[in-house]
Amino acid sequence: MKLHGILRSRLLHLTWPIFVDTTLIMLLGIGDIFMLGGYSDYAVGAVGVVNQILNMVFLIFGVVTTGTSVLCARYTGASDMQSTKRIVTVSMILNIVFGIVVSICLNTFAEEILGLMEIRDELLPDAVTYMKLVGGFAFLQAISLTFSAILRALQRPKFPMLAILIVNIINIIGNYTLIYGHFGAPELGTEGAAYSTIISRTISVVVLLYSLFFIVLKDYTKADLIKISRSKFREVLNIGLPSAGELISYSTAQVVATYFINTISNEAIIARTYVVNIVMVSYLFAFAVAQSNSIMVGYLVGGRHYNAAHKLTLFSVRSAMIISAVIGLIIALTGKHIVGMITDNAEIIAYTAIVVWIDIALEAGRALNLIVIQALRSANDYIFPVAFGALSVWGIAVGVSYLLGIGYGFGLVGVWIGFMLDENFRGWTMLHRWNKRQWIERVNKK
Repeated sequence: MKLHGILRSRLLHLTWPIFVDTTLIMLLGIGDIFMLGGYSDYAVGAVGVVNQILNMVFLIFGVVTTGTSVLCARYTGASDMQSTKRIVTVSMILNIVFGIVVSICLNTFAEEILGLMEIRDELLPDAVTYMKLVGGFAFLQAISLTFSAILRALQRPKFPMLAILIVNIINIIGNYTLIYGHFGAPELGTEGAAYSTIISRTISVVVLLYSLFFIVLKDYTKADLIKISRSKFREVLNIGLPSAGELISYSTAQVVATYFINTISNEAIIARTYVVNIVMVSYLFAFAVAQSNSIMVGYLVGGRHYNAAHKLTLFSVRSAMIISAVIGLIIALTGKHIVGMITDNAEIIAYTAIVVWIDIALEAGRALNLIVIQALRSANDYIFPVAFGALSVWGIAVGVSYLLGIGYGFGLVGVWIGFMLDENFRGWTMLHRWNKRQWIERVNKK
């Protein structure tokens, strides 16, 4: 009992800075959305569509960061710091290369990518501007995500949290200055929001780099940098590719669903953007618990404490589902009023008022899903979640969204019901798999 108390304490110690960190990361995008809300509803819709695309593309970096988190935690649990350093080297090289390639593609083919979404003419100019600028500096996000993943896996999550806190302050000041033209700066609107985001992400990279190599891994040397291990490349990709495949499948389905919403009306796509950003609080808490639990499971699995890993995950599931449901209820009671302070469009407000109630069940299911899938991944069970997740996402999230939202004419409400059913179906299926404990055999075979 004493051991479980210590583990829960460590889980909390990891969770709260990760929650603050990821919340502040999302606030970079949310800040752009809400500060643009006072400038133009069309700008909000344009940036919302672009961020959906960028979030999907940024999942490419998850190929590396997922494998990095799992392996750093596992090797640290096994007291093998030499292997940990080699994982750090491999992850930096891979994501810098991925980041540069993605940046070039997003900047060069911005109009073509947005054309595939059939974005409305009113939204296209702002969307292209934001995509070219923010997408063109995607490599900053790749580097930042890599350093943050390493620091969290080494159980030093406060450094990413402090870095992103500084960055958010700068981004808010930058948005205020460049969107509206204060302090003698030109009024740039969407372009100003993009510049502010780029400046903020640059500062994030500098702060995280200093934290990792001058404070946490002070013994990391040039010799470690050139020790490129092929076996560690394979280990990172063996975990990262299937896991990223699952995330890419999910995010692609979200983009398809966004396309459905885009065909309904401008008001529907704008309402969707507001709702996604309002309910982000609940999602981020579940994500933080999932991340911290995943790190602890990797650490425990590395030390062969399988029963402790199993019980800690069940504790994380119970806690996150209850808190996510409570947060969802608060959002449902206040969401309509929050959006009403930003826009006076009655249709947007009406959409929001209904969807936030459906989202209560969605967020509880998402909390379950996030925690158990990441626990399975840390325990070397990553193929089944990918295969089953793809079937559920495309069969339920996309299929039901189209059937109810477009086919039966329920619009945004029908799409949200599809999302809710998918998250819960996948979550309870993954929990059943976790409780069967077949992952112990996979860990021992590794």
